[in-house]
Amino acid sequence: MRLFLLILFTNLLCTSALTAQAPQKEVTDTVQLTPKELKAKKIDSLLKYTRSQFYKNNYDLTIEVGQEVIKLAREENDYASIFKVSSLIGNAFIQIEDTIQAKKILTETVKEAEKILASRVTSTLISEEDKLKDYKSVITAKNDLGNYYAQQERFETAISIHKENVLLAEKIKDTGHLFILNFNLAELNISLGEKTRKDYYIKEAEHYVNSTNNYIREKTRDPYRAVAKLNVGKLHYIKKEPKLAIANLKESIELAQKSGYVDPIIEGYETYAKAEALQGNYKEAYLMALKADTAKIEKYKTDKIKAIETVTAKFKLNEYEQELKAQTIQNEFNKQVAKRETTILWMKIAGAILIVFSIFLYVSYRRRKKLVVDLIEKNRQYLEAKEKSDEYAKAKTILFSNITHELRTPMYGIIGISSILMEDKKLIAHEENLNSLKFSAYYLLSLINNVLHLTKIDATKKEDLNQVEFNVHNIIQNIVKSSKYINTKNPNTFTIEIDPYVPKTLIGDDVKLMQILTNLIGNAAKFTDNGNITVMVNRITDVEGKSCLHFSVKDTGIGISKERQVHIFNEFRQEDSNDKSIQGTGLGLPIVKKILDLYDSDLKIDSTVGKGTEVSFTLCYDQLIKKEINYKKLSEEDLKNERKLLLKGKNILAVDDNKINLIVTRKTLELYGANVKVSENGPDAIELVKEEVFDLILMDINMPVMDGFETTRLIRAFNEHIPILALTAVEKEKVTGDHAFNLMSDIIIKPYKNDVFVGTITKYINM
Repeated sequence: MRLFLLILFTNLLCTSALTAQAPQKEVTDTVQLTPKELKAKKIDSLLKYTRSQFYKNNYDLTIEVGQEVIKLAREENDYASIFKVSSLIGNAFIQIEDTIQAKKILTETVKEAEKILASRVTSTLISEEDKLKDYKSVITAKNDLGNYYAQQERFETAISIHKENVLLAEKIKDTGHLFILNFNLAELNISLGEKTRKDYYIKEAEHYVNSTNNYIREKTRDPYRAVAKLNVGKLHYIKKEPKLAIANLKESIELAQKSGYVDPIIEGYETYAKAEALQGNYKEAYLMALKADTAKIEKYKTDKIKAIETVTAKFKLNEYEQELKAQTIQNEFNKQVAKRETTILWMKIAGAILIVFSIFLYVSYRRRKKLVVDLIEKNRQYLEAKEKSDEYAKAKTILFSNITHELRTPMYGIIGISSILMEDKKLIAHEENLNSLKFSAYYLLSLINNVLHLTKIDATKKEDLNQVEFNVHNIIQNIVKSSKYINTKNPNTFTIEIDPYVPKTLIGDDVKLMQILTNLIGNAAKFTDNGNITVMVNRITDVEGKSCLHFSVKDTGIGISKERQVHIFNEFRQEDSNDKSIQGTGLGLPIVKKILDLYDSDLKIDSTVGKGTEVSFTLCYDQLIKKEINYKKLSEEDLKNERKLLLKGKNILAVDDNKINLIVTRKTLELYGANVKVSENGPDAIELVKEEVFDLILMDINMPVMDGFETTRLIRAFNEHIPILALTAVEKEKVTGDHAFNLMSDIIIKPYKNDVFVGTITKYINM
């Protein structure tokens, strides 16, 4: 429901905002204004200020100043201003996630607006213009309340409120609000129709989409045209009319791009991708999904700033509330002091000795009070600092967790589709390119994990490093092939020099070595134009039976100054370059340093500005000792044939809300002869398990309607023995930390390697 942001804020604009308006003439001669007119002008000025603070994300000022506006407006019975500012305050509480206060204010506003309308609508003393304002106040307040319930995913309640509101808007022929309300209802029914696939919601959606378009005029602004067209496209998609959907989505995206409105662009490309997939155009679907991801990245930059501003506003609001409480306590204390001083005055009459004694007590009390006040202030400062730190840590954790899932999902599609293409004998001529693509995708996944878990590297112990067989020659060759694509405008010449005494097969953590070399070779390629890059590996003196290798990456690029070398290991900081096209996370060398620290090794840098840079390091690995074995090791082809025999004819159910993921999973398993059925949500999966016999279930975790844990729990209620494997992009630590994971037989993290994926399935499918 990404477009609810539009619906939430549209209510804060006047209903004629759908078309251009002529500016109103302001009164500039304040000398002749009456006191009542001056007060009205003050209310109007404060209302404009409150609205401007809301749009600047200063929600604390919106609430603070808004309450003052309501107080002044009540003195003048200015109900229109009361309801406008109440809408601002309610939506401000929504933005700082105080849903209790938001619901309270929005509900009370609706009740008061309806009460005022009922008392004035039949009065002959009230002008028709004022009655019209009363009607619009009720519509605005109810629309805010309906949107609140929609954000809380109480869709049926939201629909009921909006339908009542449509009747009220039709009564006064308020076309501005009718556009908004019909759009709200169309959006809600489309979402419910897509989730439930019920004809009722699809027919309702079609009715309200058509009604929305009926209120579009020649002067209607592009953002409103864009979202209206978006709903038309989404409607055709859920009606299984992909060609009509694509035609309207293209128009929506074009209008949104003209107006700079990002949300319809993201949702437009996402629906566009699903429509292409529905037609079997998976390449176009993939391209549209990429465009959606690009738009999301742009929006993320803006949302990140807004999130920081929202957290800051919430902190300021809490501080303001604490100040109000402190002021109340201080006032009560002042009253007590005044009473005490009065008592002391009467006591003075009793005699000089009593006066002196009373003064002594008072001075002692003041000293103690000052100490207590100072202590309270210090505690308050420490508490505020801790709360602020906790808020930022929580926001960062949630943000990184969401990014992890969002990035891993498209990576699953890339790796899965490239693996499927490699199985196609018709593409044998592109085998090298597909290998480079798949290698780059695996490294990108590794980089994503390192960026999001950079701090976890500090907690990694040396004994935690993987110990697997790997070929250092293949690793370097694959990295160099991938790095050639970094600078295609002025390509570099790559040279690989490997000492013949370097063993081809070693035992160690191949992923960590790949991370180090990819960052170093990638940096060399990024900062070198039409130059030479040399990768050298030499075997040096063995240490304690380990083969010690000296790695060196040398380039003829721009070089690094001595001053800049001091900072290059700082996280999120990059070397300056005159080429502004050079981009990156700034995490390459910090990641390299942290990994080398695990090996007690250092990165040496020798660089001259304008001439080039050489970076080098040394790592030691165990040698592969070949043992005599009494059995014949299966070749990769034999292992694949054996797994085909195990999977052939097996019935497997794949449950995932992402169509691309389902396509990759289905095609991968069908290559091994399995019969695969798919389901896009939990309830449908449960019905399929009841109706058909499956040998194994692959279950996604994060799904709408019903998540993977709840779906598994309900299946286990009537089928305890069927193997259910979690197939998810969620971090393994997060999934296994949930007690519901005990219901699962095993877990496969997306993206995965095909041999691991198929091997895990065959382990359970024949149990």
